[in-house]
Amino acid sequence: MKTFLKILAIVVITVIILIVALFGYLIIKNPFGTGDIIKSLIFKQEMSEEVKQENIEKNVNYDHPYLNEEQEQKIIDAGIDIEKIPTEISQEQIDCAVEKLGEARAKEIEGGAEPTSLEILKVLPCAGK
Repeated sequence: MKTFLKILAIVVITVIILIVALFGYLIIKNPFGTGDIIKSLIFKQEMSEEVKQENIEKNVNYDHPYLNEEQEQKIIDAGIDIEKIPTEISQEQIDCAVEKLGEARAKEIEGGAEPTSLEILKVLPCAGK
């Protein structure tokens, strides 16, 4: 029984360390803006009006081909630069998203449904393909 508890403790500690390392990597390296998303979800801090205005002015003339105005505004309000979001989607990326989310949910999102934060994090690795 003691051996089982030792193994269980080691596994739990290892998983916690790996999760912390993953979030650290995503926040520090910021691949495809994931660090910005995670920071906005974790810290929920209000940006200063000056920073919000800078972000709005920077993105005001940019129209992302795959986002509607409401989605763009949410991303701008979160402090994420819309121009960092890919504007071309390859068939390989689509296949990856279908694999991660399932065909039905991928079709809903393609049709205009809003993805959840978890779904966004699931498909972000697909953007690099």
